Amino acid sequence: MNSEKWKQRNIPILLVIFIVAVIFFVIQSFRIPYEARQVTVGAVLIGSKEDKGWNEIHFNGLMNACREKGCELKIREDIQESAGESGFYEAVEELVDEGANVIFLTSFGYGTYLDKLSARYPNVAFFCISGHGKAKNSTSYFARLYQVRYLAGIVAGAATKTGVLGYVAAMPNAQTNRGINAYALGMRKANPQAKLVVCFTGSWDDEKKQRESVSRLAAEGADVITYHEDKPHAIQMAEAIGLYTIGYGSTREKYSPRYLTAALYDWDVVYKKVLGDYMSGRMRPSREYWLGLEEGGVRLDNMSSLVAPKTRDLVELEQQRIRKQDVFTGLIRDNAGKIRCEDGEQISDHELFYGMDWFVEGVEIHD
Repeated sequence: MNSEKWKQRNIPILLVIFIVAVIFFVIQSFRIPYEARQVTVGAVLIGSKEDKGWNEIHFNGLMNACREKGCELKIREDIQESAGESGFYEAVEELVDEGANVIFLTSFGYGTYLDKLSARYPNVAFFCISGHGKAKNSTSYFARLYQVRYLAGIVAGAATKTGVLGYVAAMPNAQTNRGINAYALGMRKANPQAKLVVCFTGSWDDEKKQRESVSRLAAEGADVITYHEDKPHAIQMAEAIGLYTIGYGSTREKYSPRYLTAALYDWDVVYKKVLGDYMSGRMRPSREYWLGLEEGGVRLDNMSSLVAPKTRDLVELEQQRIRKQDVFTGLIRDNAGKIRCEDGEQISDHELFYGMDWFVEGVEIHD
């Protein structure tokens, strides 16, 4: 067979082989082979890893993800947001010096330092729950807790006898506000005339202020209490004076049947997803991880025996609805009467994550 005929017969085959090789090369260039890298995970916690609250559930989620992925985990505890740049940077520098090539920043206020941090360590991947930071080696991660806050609000709205619910929160920011708003929307779904009174303590962990806030809310008629703090001091106080309660974050504590349910994260799911993407090379700087009911990133805790069957049915019905439409859909007014979302519209993820500096109808902020 002469060379010309050989070319005519085999060029198509050679072209196919060439195209397949190019595709394989491109795919591999976007992946970081698991076998080729030793991943050491670092994490910065605002409190103790054994606080029975926010920090412990993050630590446990990270530990379980690292165990599954075969990574080493190094942490720095009790790094307060108010410690300033020097204290925060020192903690991160120690993690980098110990070999951490991916670092999780687990408190909202850490986002203030993220851009400078990312520039200082361009070869380290940073994940922060705040949503701040524009550097190519950083991205945000969180869970859509507001979805189950809404469902918990339905339970609370159906349970109240006074029509007044109480909410103890650390401070107003987009994360806290969307939880308050979702809870209030759920409350009004079950009880359109109810109101939600909110006390801000100004701290993520101040037992005295949390307890004082519960007393003030009870004095205003609140008979169902929930909270957004690192530890459940508010729930402990509410239980002590015989109020209904709605939990948050974790369920380590054991309460009476008046503890109706809780809005819970599943950080195992979140960290396994994010860390798995990082290790396989699927992580992209522009990607924001925000896992909800569909992905298993959040869930509603088992409900108390005091929750009526018709309330359970409404919760199930609304859970199925918000899987498709989300919570912040349809006509929504703020507590000053301004329309924030029209019929047939849905508030964007960008507004929910970075905006939300207002409160829905039915919310009162305690001075």
